Amino acid sequence: MAQPIQKLTLFHILLLVFFVAGCGPVKDLASNSEGPWTRAESTEAKQTSSLADVNAFLGDLKQQGAPIQISTLGKSAGGREIPLVVLADPPCNNGQEARDSGRAVVYLQANIHGGEVEGKEAALALLRDATRGEYPLWLPNLVIVCVPVYNVDGNEALGPGLRQRGHQDGPDPVGRRTNDDRLDLNRDCLKADSPEMRGVLTRIWKVWDPHVVLDLHTTNGTRHGYSLTYSPPLGADVDPEIQHWSKKVLLRDVSDKLREKYGILTFDYGNSSRRSDPRTWTSFSPLPRYVTNHAGARNRFGILSEATSFLPFAHRIEATTRFTATVINHVASHVDEVIRICADADLRSRQLASEQGKLGLAFETTSRGMEDVLLERKNPEAPRPAHKGPVEVEPIAHDVRVDFQTVKSRSIPAGWLVPREETQLIDRIRLHGLNHQILTEEQLLTTESFWITETSASPRRYQNRINRTVSGEFREQNRLTRAGDLLVTSRQAQVRTAFWLLEADSPDGATTWSLLTTTPQVGTPHPIQRILSPIRD
Repeated sequence: MAQPIQKLTLFHILLLVFFVAGCGPVKDLASNSEGPWTRAESTEAKQTSSLADVNAFLGDLKQQGAPIQISTLGKSAGGREIPLVVLADPPCNNGQEARDSGRAVVYLQANIHGGEVEGKEAALALLRDATRGEYPLWLPNLVIVCVPVYNVDGNEALGPGLRQRGHQDGPDPVGRRTNDDRLDLNRDCLKADSPEMRGVLTRIWKVWDPHVVLDLHTTNGTRHGYSLTYSPPLGADVDPEIQHWSKKVLLRDVSDKLREKYGILTFDYGNSSRRSDPRTWTSFSPLPRYVTNHAGARNRFGILSEATSFLPFAHRIEATTRFTATVINHVASHVDEVIRICADADLRSRQLASEQGKLGLAFETTSRGMEDVLLERKNPEAPRPAHKGPVEVEPIAHDVRVDFQTVKSRSIPAGWLVPREETQLIDRIRLHGLNHQILTEEQLLTTESFWITETSASPRRYQNRINRTVSGEFREQNRLTRAGDLLVTSRQAQVRTAFWLLEADSPDGATTWSLLTTTPQVGTPHPIQRILSPIRD
């Protein structure tokens, strides 16, 4: 059995480091009168920034001469403008201009869940401090595109802290998880129902095509001994070099630096389970509906940050700030490598179909081996409130399962034929920027039809939609297309996104999210055809 950490517990050591090593509650405002200051800084971490506070902060920063451009991501479901800020010196207007100048694009997104607020405060402070020279590598090497309060609806839907986030130690009040349409925006990346995600697709991915995406959250799962947990893009089908560099280079270096320089302990995002022997530490789903997995499907680096909810608010801000800054510092120090890896991943993706490549439809976790994970050492005689941190933690051996392998895969076709009637799906194809052509005349193509042998639908709506699954078998046929039908080629960098969206039995595609005009029926062909004939570009 693992032995508890002796006397001065690890958790106490972490808190001591926060106070002694400069990770205190708020900045010393008297030491620098320039500002602007976040709401958290000016209230000693008792409050979090409203949308008006965020806009005022950015306006003040711009007025002081910071090299930022302030615009909007669009309007939220509730009709609120979502602030978008670009930090670049010299200025640039899009991702191609950034690339032409040798700079990588980093997209920093916070507050996707309205009650998870420290990322918002950290993002604002980082923008300010970068303009003051605290991060000297950033401006010469990077363009930082930032949406500090992505879920503006949730941010403004304030309620008592312990009602909104029962496992979170401040602030009070905080916002709500969902937008005004009651959508969880971290489940919307493929179906793109929300105006918020549509804004990301049109004004972030289409305009900037970021090399790195940072998504800042708070976790309230297992009571562990880490200030913050993290994740790269998950899934067995993420480009292998993107996977390797994320896990073995970037995040390993960041975790080491945080421990050595600041005494901040971090670990892979996950939760502990005793359902099997040995205990397991398991991450979340590899589906691309999640922000950082979606980035991975697009051959980009997606980094999830999850501050630990039962740490005091000031400490969560500090841990998130340190983590985010350390990730961006690493990217700025390896900018040529980051740009090259993304470009090479795009090239490999374009060649997947011609090389008889396959992509997955079902996955399972794989073991990284046995590792000690720091968990709360519970005292039945003095139980802790859910929103307060452990008094002691101890190392417990776990089978760490944060990687995935494919258990069901399928060859990539030459492309997919989408009937012109599928207007919802065609809208998503365009939003995602998938390479496609609208046929202007009839063509005879060899295709595979997915004939449905079994189908099911969820009894309740999830994310405002009925979730569906289908099973079936493929039958080859000669298909006469029509003018107006859509042809999506697999010879493109976004082949993974196309595969996820268009395969009939994809677990995160058009069928899953009921994006089709007709309900799938047993004994009928799925409307989307896999094209086997060579496609002319």
